[in-house]
Amino acid sequence: MITQYDVIIIGAGHNGLTLGAYLARSGLSVVVLEARHEEGGGLSTEELTYPGFLHNVHANYHTFVDLAPPVSDLKIRDHGVQYVKPEVQMASIYPDNTALVIYDDIEKTAASFARFSQKDAETFLRLYKEAHGYVDLLLGTLMFEPPMSVKELTKALSVFKVGNRSQFLSVKLRKETINQFLDEHFENSKIKAHLAFHGAVCGYGNNIEGLAIGFPLLMGKINNWHLSIGGSHRLAHALWRDLANHGGVLITDARVDGIVVENKKAVGVKLQDGTELKANKCVVSTVSVEQTFLEFIDRKKSDDDLLEPEFVNKVQNEILHQSWSLFSVHLAMSQAPNYIASEFEPDVNKAWVVNLGYDSLEALNDDWDVIAKNGLPDPRPNVAVNSLYDPTDAPDGCYTGLIRQFAPYEIGSDGPAAWDEISGIYGQKCIDAWAKFAPNLAEDAILKWATYSPHDITVKLPNMVRGDWMMGQITLSNMLDQRPTSELGGYRTPIKDLYMAGSTQHPHGFITFGPAYNALSVIAEDLGIERWWREV
Repeated sequence: MITQYDVIIIGAGHNGLTLGAYLARSGLSVVVLEARHEEGGGLSTEELTYPGFLHNVHANYHTFVDLAPPVSDLKIRDHGVQYVKPEVQMASIYPDNTALVIYDDIEKTAASFARFSQKDAETFLRLYKEAHGYVDLLLGTLMFEPPMSVKELTKALSVFKVGNRSQFLSVKLRKETINQFLDEHFENSKIKAHLAFHGAVCGYGNNIEGLAIGFPLLMGKINNWHLSIGGSHRLAHALWRDLANHGGVLITDARVDGIVVENKKAVGVKLQDGTELKANKCVVSTVSVEQTFLEFIDRKKSDDDLLEPEFVNKVQNEILHQSWSLFSVHLAMSQAPNYIASEFEPDVNKAWVVNLGYDSLEALNDDWDVIAKNGLPDPRPNVAVNSLYDPTDAPDGCYTGLIRQFAPYEIGSDGPAAWDEISGIYGQKCIDAWAKFAPNLAEDAILKWATYSPHDITVKLPNMVRGDWMMGQITLSNMLDQRPTSELGGYRTPIKDLYMAGSTQHPHGFITFGPAYNALSVIAEDLGIERWWREV
């Protein structure tokens, strides 16, 4: 059976669905192919413990709500998606059971900072207000437009004399780590630890040279964390509905055997069940670079004709992935945590997200060193209780809990499969680390729990190579038009009419919608599609 569509999209994560919805609204016939039984990719919500307890397996924190154009362009909320923005966004609890709190109200946040350093509170307010003031500009030029080069960005900063106008944003940041930025502007070790941990949770390692250039943007949206009511999968459903409402087709259990190339043009996709789909205009991949070019393109042809050997070598050996991953524990609980630190700051018990244990940059750096050697650090996790703000995700009187711990993909010399044996042991250590700060969790509050290791990430979603939930390391050399390679940084590929539009591309992973939205601009230009969506 051969079926024809204008556009074939491989992968029904949020980028594939978003791109498909835009193109369907533009009048094209679109099919989105998903290997799994359901759409959504990282927008996965499952009952991992007991029925009625909804656990966000991957994406839990949606930080670009109302900043990303697709939310309004595709009328996401009209499709039933509801978001809540917790009034107490995040907290850090330190080993001495003091706590710093991030509120929706930024003035209250500054007051919390002032309990540790009045000077840092004032600095934070200036940083937030400055970054928040140009967040629209940064989003428009750096997030939701096809990428410029680092050289072009540097020139733009120089031409507009940003260094003279800004206390925090300057050209020199492209050579600095987040640690250096924090040491330059802040004095209190606990405040610095919190801000660094915040960056790391967003995929920005605090000890990686060049990432300071993106840190002000993170600060400008530090209080923009949203929770999807009923689970992150609701967003996937909404995107699917918009695709379907405009004539688009989603096919699940559709395992791709290969991308069909004729005369060096992508003309279709063949599925493992023998089905052939013809693409009248283009094929778009939102899965990993390795899958796209090493599995889906005929290797003999790619070596001899389609792809330069240098490019094939890059894909095989030079794609940069995060050097660390996330180990998760999902919990069904009969009680919410009651922190010892609530005696210092009562609002810590209202915090949606809590960072536990880091009180200095050095402590965070030490754990990165352990992870770099494939070791397991003593847990100092990031935890969340969605039920504090979403009563629909657990039965009445109960709560869902989430523990996220930085961890290596491989353990020692035993490789990733070692997680199958150690997950239970490490999961208990993570729970114990949480209970150390909230002793009520050490009693009968935890009804059941399930682990989800870096190895599990790749088994479930193979496009997240080596447990890389960002689908590509965030470093200066893997940013902007160099992500994931110089040949692919503009969303086009060396094969005509084959595009990349997943989180391997600029800007990066997380629920940003950015890769799909930016690829849309390139595809629209090539196909002559009239732009109906709003300019950023």
